[in-house]
Amino acid sequence: MMMLSNCLRRCAFVVTLLAAVPALGAPPPDGAAAEAQQAARTKAHEGLKLYGADRWQEAFDVFQEADRLFHAPTLVLYMARCQRKLGRLEAARDLYEQVLGEPLPEDPPTAFLEARKDAETELAGVRAALDTAAVKAPPRAEPAAPVAAEGGGSLVPAGVAFGLGAVGIGVGAVTGLMSLSQVSDIRSACEGRRCPAELQGDADAATTLGHVSTVSFVVGAAAAAAGVVLLVVRPGGGSASEAAGAPAAAGAPPRAPRGVVWSAGVGLGRIELQGKF
Repeated sequence: MMMLSNCLRRCAFVVTLLAAVPALGAPPPDGAAAEAQQAARTKAHEGLKLYGADRWQEAFDVFQEADRLFHAPTLVLYMARCQRKLGRLEAARDLYEQVLGEPLPEDPPTAFLEARKDAETELAGVRAALDTAAVKAPPRAEPAAPVAAEGGGSLVPAGVAFGLGAVGIGVGAVTGLMSLSQVSDIRSACEGRRCPAELQGDADAATTLGHVSTVSFVVGAAAAAAGVVLLVVRPGGGSASEAAGAPAAAGAPPRAPRGVVWSAGVGLGRIELQGKF
């Protein structure tokens, strides 16, 4: 059975060879060199042998060279067949369409007519394969638009506020310990409620340190609270739609960016925190 199949294949190939190559023997147009026609015929024989041996790329190159020497629709048809065998369906489609769109002479050789008929039949199969591949191909995903973070403002004000809070609490702790230490020393030097007059300066200094400690703790706590607020609000950040670049409504006046304008002032026994939302 295999020997019969191989025999039939060889017979079909010989028939194709005899049908295609003689077409190059048609009378050449005026000015065409007989040597070029003969060289194209030789190349066509070589290309058909390569095609019969399933050496598609080599066959295509030889058919293309032969077509440059002496153009014939049969050569273009076999170029299309080589591309189809190589899986280059789009290139094969273009070559088949070239065969169908090529004008024929007044008395075309039978091989040319057969080439056009075969090109029409094979082109339908190539187009169907391309359509099937297009349907099976997954749709190309569009790149996702970057999502703007809500708020989008700076974290620097919050960081500054937290830093001031840490400094205030630290100063309050140190001055408080110093005040307590001096009070302890004064008490140890006093007899009951009577203290030497020379300790009056130490008592005043301890009182001052106590006030400084109290103010520092208050300032530190207030600055930490302001840091929490600034962390949530983030000065300079817009709304989600503004961050995403949404256009403003037609005719609407431009709006100032939403955020926080803040200021702080610290003095002895005085704390000021102002905010505008």
